[in-house]
Amino acid sequence: MLERRILTRLRLAGAALAFVVAYTIGAGGRPSDPSKRAEPGRVERFFIPPATPIPPAQVARAQRMARAYVDDGAFPGVVLAVGNRGLLQLSTAYGRTAWGRGAPPASTDSTLYDLASLTKVVATTAAVMALVEDRRLDLDAPVRRYVPEFAGRNKDRVTIRQLLTHTGGVRAGAFGIASEDPDAVRRYLFRAALALEPGKEVLYSDIGFVLLWTAAERAAGEPLQRYLKRRVWGPLGMTQTFVGVRRGCARCAPTLQLEGADEPYRGGSYDEVGRRMRGIAGNAGAFSTGRDLARFAMMIANEGRLGNVRVFRPRTVRGFTRAQPGAGTRALGWEVYCREGIVPDHRTCKRVLAFGHTGITGTSLWIDPATGTWMVLLTNRTYLPRWDADMQPIRRRLFRALVIPPDSSAAR
Repeated sequence: MLERRILTRLRLAGAALAFVVAYTIGAGGRPSDPSKRAEPGRVERFFIPPATPIPPAQVARAQRMARAYVDDGAFPGVVLAVGNRGLLQLSTAYGRTAWGRGAPPASTDSTLYDLASLTKVVATTAAVMALVEDRRLDLDAPVRRYVPEFAGRNKDRVTIRQLLTHTGGVRAGAFGIASEDPDAVRRYLFRAALALEPGKEVLYSDIGFVLLWTAAERAAGEPLQRYLKRRVWGPLGMTQTFVGVRRGCARCAPTLQLEGADEPYRGGSYDEVGRRMRGIAGNAGAFSTGRDLARFAMMIANEGRLGNVRVFRPRTVRGFTRAQPGAGTRALGWEVYCREGIVPDHRTCKRVLAFGHTGITGTSLWIDPATGTWMVLLTNRTYLPRWDADMQPIRRRLFRALVIPPDSSAAR
């Protein structure tokens, strides 16, 4: 009898171990090899909740709001995509890429929008997530391990994690940059003194993400755009996403009317640092469509998987989108907001309303981790604005119209 009990416990322990291993690796091979496609196994299906559709009335309300903003002249056109986890419920466009009836209509599939700072999560942070998961980049390593030329007082104390949370003390802005040569600009930025002591305060820094892009590219051992296409964008079917400059891009929504220029500025980064570095910067410079970003949002909202493709492990997504100690509203590359309306310090944020990011051109991506609801909003509101549209309340109103209250029957 005793031997039988021991054997039974051993079998149960073995089954539990197999259960854990199966969930850890997912289905279809290592999570770091998204090219291997397979249906989710029974264990993974158990752990990943099914999509809970947003009630149609809420989707319709968000549609009306987006259209009204275009009609009121907040921006020439808008692309709005929404859904829950791996479910796409709406992908629509209103208005045009520029003011006037002669401009092409905005399109979810073909209009390329300048993502501005949304580049930080769709490109740079996504690459870091993959490199950390592939054990090629250490979050707590000093930046100088990957970028030795980042030298000077206190710079040996700046870590990859601090760049992601904007707590590395790296200065912000392009003040003092005179060159138009990307390599010269990069050298200038890497030599610049820190603005703050590392680890003490949050200072939102575009320059920090230029550093982060370079560190990730060195860790990848290849151009980072190529790595992203192979490791993240390609497996997701994001065929219209790129970083850099595309001259004469008729499909690109314009973001500027440069002084003395006859044609609108399109196909290059609105951000000054991004422009000087020909779009290969890391803080800005990415372009994408509503369709592509919807696929990225679905994958993140579904904890790393879209359909038969797993890009990230669930623990990677959770780890990067969780509020960080002493980082205010910053997660690892992402922003987080609390339902309680307080700064979501990791100790006090009991209910995260959303995580995501925004861009100055009028772009945003937000996900509610509790319900899996997500929203992608793309505009080019910086192009010859007709009135000073404050994008923050616009984004909030649209997202709040979509989010399923956690205590509602629809969220169960």
